[in-house]
Amino acid sequence: MKPKPKQLFFLFALIGTLEIFLISTKNESLRLIFKPLIIPTLAAIYLSSVSAKKPFYKDAILMGLFFSWLGDILLQFDGYFIPGLIAFLTAHVFYIFFFISTQSTNTSFFKLRPVMLIAVIAYLIELMHLLWPHLGDLKIPVLLYGITISTMLSAAFWQYQKLDNSTSILLMIGAALFVASDSILALNKFKKHFDLAGIYIMATYILAQFFIVVGSIRYRNTPHQQ
Repeated sequence: MKPKPKQLFFLFALIGTLEIFLISTKNESLRLIFKPLIIPTLAAIYLSSVSAKKPFYKDAILMGLFFSWLGDILLQFDGYFIPGLIAFLTAHVFYIFFFISTQSTNTSFFKLRPVMLIAVIAYLIELMHLLWPHLGDLKIPVLLYGITISTMLSAAFWQYQKLDNSTSILLMIGAALFVASDSILALNKFKKHFDLAGIYIMATYILAQFFIVVGSIRYRNTPHQQ
């Protein structure tokens, strides 16, 4: 029997909660099993909820989820930080494609573009200022990643007054949490390790993907927004 969206939401919440618990108990062995289940469960929610399905390779959300899943797996193993970084960078690029492809119901959102862009650029400059002395040979890859996630965040913020408020807020929250997760990960890895970093990173990441998926479902199921 095909699982219903509500059952999949419950399963997603269960897996996400278990992932946080395993981080808190430092059970890396079980995380190898459960962490890779987070994104496929979200993909199942997305596929079971959207009314008009697209081929996998033409659906930017599914492609973003796929590369996020690949990044999740790669970052679980030592020595795969750069491949993991590339996987997540690719995921962000697909999310950017999704955000810029959404159909506008109100063009006045362009009025907010300068303020939002300045805020995102300021955030990127401050983040790179904190990280730069500690990056060593990874300065350029991390800078490129920072530019990519900032572009993704800007594209998500531009959904405000472009789409209906509920949809745009879901997407904006998701993008902001994704940037928060990546920023915490970078600060913890390169600048200074701090307690509970793993919990903060994964909690914001899980919620980020959840809000992006729920927002994209709402967008895809709105008749005038396909």
